[in-house]
Amino acid sequence: MKFAALLLVGCASSNGPHLTSVTPSQAPYGSTVTIAGERLCEGDCMTAGGEITFGDARATILSLTDTAASVSVPDGAVIGKTTIVLTVNNTSSNALAFTVVAP
Repeated sequence: MKFAALLLVGCASSNGPHLTSVTPSQAPYGSTVTIAGERLCEGDCMTAGGEITFGDARATILSLTDTAASVSVPDGAVIGKTTIVLTVNNTSSNALAFTVVAP
């Protein structure tokens, strides 16, 4: 029974967005970064209600496809180490490490 329960949890967590990398891994406010991943807009990027945050600061999405997003590092992000998370249709991705550097 324990094996079956673990298998179900693994399947459920693979349905939402998954981030794989951010380039560059550090940048100042206003810089454009590219985030790669899977299921970033669940196949319908024109109507996806996605949000990308750097810590608690919401980023401006410049472009979005199912496998990549281009965003500006938000002015409200705290300088130093933070995480990037994408939320689409109330489902959050894993977190990617990112460093906001002083301008």
